[in-house]
Amino acid sequence: MKRIIAISAALALAACNGAGEEPVADDAAGTETATADASDMLEGDAPGFEAVAPGTYQVTRSGGEIDFIEIHPGMTFSRVAEGGDATGGVIFMKGGMTCFLVEGEDEESCFTDGPKQEDGSMETTSEAGDVSTVMPVDGTLADHVDEIPA
Repeated sequence: MKRIIAISAALALAACNGAGEEPVADDAAGTETATADASDMLEGDAPGFEAVAPGTYQVTRSGGEIDFIEIHPGMTFSRVAEGGDATGGVIFMKGGMTCFLVEGEDEESCFTDGPKQEDGSMETTSEAGDVSTVMPVDGTLADHVDEIPA
C-alpha cells in the first residue's frame, strides 16, 4: 500500500510539473504569488537543496523519525513520512532558507541548510530549531517505501 501511495504521489507531481507555471514565494516580508519557470525556483546561494538536488534522500529528523524525499527536476518534491503519509509540492528559496510548500497547504516550511559533507549529506535546521540529517540514497522514492517505519 505504501508503494502505491508513493508512486501515485510521484506521478501526480510529475503531471503537475508539465502543467505550466508554478507559484513561488519570493519576498522576505511575506508570500507573494508569482509565476516562474520551474527551473528558476531556487535562486539562493549554496548550501541548500540546490547543491544536492535532484535525487532521493533519507531524512532523519531530530526525534529519530525517518522520511524519504525525492527531489524532481524543476524543484518539485515527493515525500513519504514515517507512518506512510505521502505529500509533495514545490521547493524555493526565501530569505536565505530552503522552503517546502506542500500542495494544498497555505504555509511553507523553511529550513537553514548546513554545508554539503563529503558523503553528500547535510544538516538542515527548521525554524523551530529542530535539526535533521539529509543523506542521499540510490534509487527512487518508490524503491525505499518499504524501509519507512509504519
